[in-house]
Amino acid sequence: MTNTPHIVVAGTRRTWSPEQKRAILAEAEDPATTASAVARRHGLHSSLLFRWRRALRAEASAPTMASRPSFVPLALPAPQSSVRDEPSRPGAIEIELAGGHRLRAEAGADVALLQGVIVALLGR
Repeated sequence: MTNTPHIVVAGTRRTWSPEQKRAILAEAEDPATTASAVARRHGLHSSLLFRWRRALRAEASAPTMASRPSFVPLALPAPQSSVRDEPSRPGAIEIELAGGHRLRAEAGADVALLQGVIVALLGR
């Protein structure tokens, strides 16, 4: 392998067609050469070759991403109806606790007593 100076000739911005980019990338894929040698032959920076390669791979994988559905239908079970043992009376509250406990209190019930009952039912 010879040591050639790294010379990149690019005085103005150039544009490359997709076919030219693919041909240069195919040349860089050859195991007998390196990306930097191909870049020097074409007057490019090797980083540009890697950017083209990444863009080409992203472009190739884009159709598979678009074919996936963006919405997946989901069927949920119907909500369970809350059947009460007895209808609520005006001024009464009903508190459902973890563990299936249910506490009913009339309006004006002692708050400290209710707190004690709740603590006892929750086991704290």
